[in-house]
Amino acid sequence: MKNKVFALLTASVLTLGAALPSMAADDSPLGSVASFFGSVTAGVFDCPQGVLVNSLWRQPYKIQRSLAEQFGDEKGLGQNLAAFVIGVPTGFVWGIPYGAITGARHGFVTGWEKPFSTESYLVTEEK
Repeated sequence: MKNKVFALLTASVLTLGAALPSMAADDSPLGSVASFFGSVTAGVFDCPQGVLVNSLWRQPYKIQRSLAEQFGDEKGLGQNLAAFVIGVPTGFVWGIPYGAITGARHGFVTGWEKPFSTESYLVTEEK
C-alpha cells in the first residue's frame, strides 16, 4: 500500500512540475502559484551559484583592483602584489555571504517576475 501511495505522489509531483511553466503566463489563474514555485526553484539554484561566482571571481578581483588603486599605482608591480596577497583571501571570505545573499535575492526576484526562464537560473549580471 505504501509503495502505491508513494508512486502516486511521485507521479503527481512530476506532472505538476512539468506543467508549472505553462501556468506561468500572465493570463493564467495559477500565475501566482507558478511564480512562487519559479522563485523558490530559482532561489535554490542561484544561491550556491552566487556563492561560487562571488567567492571565486567577482569579490577577489574587485577587492584586489581596489586595493591596488588605493596603494597608489594600480599598474605597479609592488602595489598589485600586495593587493593580491591581501585582496584575494579577503575577497574569497567576503564573497561567500555576499554571494549567498545576492544569489538568493536574484533567484527569488527574477524567479517571481519571469518564472522558469533561463534568466532566473543564471546569476550573470552585476548590479
